[in-house]
Amino acid sequence: MSGKIFGFEAIVVLVLISIAWIAGFVIIRKLNVSVDKKFELTVRHFTGMTVFLIIYNIYLNVQSNAIIEKNRSSYNTLENIQQNWLDPQKELLDSYPEGYFLYASITQDADFGTTLPTVFDSLKRKQVETFSSIRIFQAMENFLTTGSYDVTGNYIWINNFLMWMQSPILRSNWTKLSFNYATDTREFVNSIIVESDKLIELRKKKGKLSAEDYDTISKNIVVKLR
Repeated sequence: MSGKIFGFEAIVVLVLISIAWIAGFVIIRKLNVSVDKKFELTVRHFTGMTVFLIIYNIYLNVQSNAIIEKNRSSYNTLENIQQNWLDPQKELLDSYPEGYFLYASITQDADFGTTLPTVFDSLKRKQVETFSSIRIFQAMENFLTTGSYDVTGNYIWINNFLMWMQSPILRSNWTKLSFNYATDTREFVNSIIVESDKLIELRKKKGKLSAEDYDTISKNIVVKLR
């Protein structure tokens, strides 16, 4: 759609310039001045039109680059969502039944019923939960790096992290694995844990949290992006 708009705009501009050039040429020819003066005025008129075309071309390049950058940000956002939001959860689902327990604990507002897996490999469960915890913590660190270029909205990502960090399994693994992450990541995750405590207490009162409950907290969290 934007390409069609630019194409139509370019045609209109070229038509207007052509009309202006012809009108200027006609006016110059009707002037009661010497031939040399008419030639000089014609050259100046042509030069003025050329300068305008150069300026307009620069304008088109700036607009085109802005659209390209917007598209790049959009695709980067989609990639971030896939890699840092969907993939960590899908990996847990692919690791069922060992991945069930961590997945259920990071999505407490979903209803999976009361039946729990009873047949699973305890050692594999431990390994899956450790790996997935590292994966989730890395997604939170990635947010600090890519958040400035993500069009989703910081508060949406923070909502996700607030939901995840209500998990007792994640919290336990964070105390054991946080040394693997940069100082700003540790500060960020710790702040998310503090704020998620409020949601844990609110869940006890309400039974289930709403989008407004998350937004009220996330929109007031100031994040120092890299």
